[in-house]
Amino acid sequence: MGTSAIIAAYNEEKTLAEVLGALTASRLVDEIIVVSDGSTDRTVDIARGFEGVTTIALKENWGKGYAMRAGVDYARGDVLFFVDGDMFDLTRQHIESLLMPVLRDECDMNIGVRHRGPVRNFLWLQMKVGPVLSGIRVMKREVWDTVPLRYQDRFKIEASLNFFCSRAGLRQRQTIIHNLGHLIKENKRGLLRGFSSRWDMIREVFLLHWDLYVFETWRSDVTEPEPLPAAEYDLFE
Repeated sequence: MGTSAIIAAYNEEKTLAEVLGALTASRLVDEIIVVSDGSTDRTVDIARGFEGVTTIALKENWGKGYAMRAGVDYARGDVLFFVDGDMFDLTRQHIESLLMPVLRDECDMNIGVRHRGPVRNFLWLQMKVGPVLSGIRVMKREVWDTVPLRYQDRFKIEASLNFFCSRAGLRQRQTIIHNLGHLIKENKRGLLRGFSSRWDMIREVFLLHWDLYVFETWRSDVTEPEPLPAAEYDLFE
């Protein structure tokens, strides 16, 4: 089973090079794809500077879910490794702890959860206080295929993966990751724009949970694979 690492990146010039450096050095990663979601900084140039990295540069900002889907449609691997572009201090040990449970067929999706202390880890992972929305996750392609197209949009994708993976009877687990940093939205985009983006994400995920667990409108969705809406992009291989 080949492993395709996919980074949906929007203006990640501060951290992308470090993430790509760790991925290109890993013996477990067979393919690396960066999908620039309409970035206006040096994200595309940085990605193109790494040998063996495929860069898909979307002309417009379509949202995280769309960018991830664009990467999946291009990827050749049976195992999909979604990596946030805003991380730092990513190590070989982090990558192995995320990939190996899926490669060993111990689970179908492994979600990487940054360490937040024993109390918060317990409340979040054991007591299920709040959804696990981490963008760092490894899965077999069949897990991705369980999610209807309209739930692959924007910030819906992580919660939808959790829901439809469970509904399909596939196995998922969480792996706590220690000493892994990331830039928060307010640091990347400024206080006001970062807060606005965070609010949009919270609102969208909140409404999504009502849809998934209460209204259950997904029951009427067609399960046949659907193509992405047309988007202009440049491809650099």
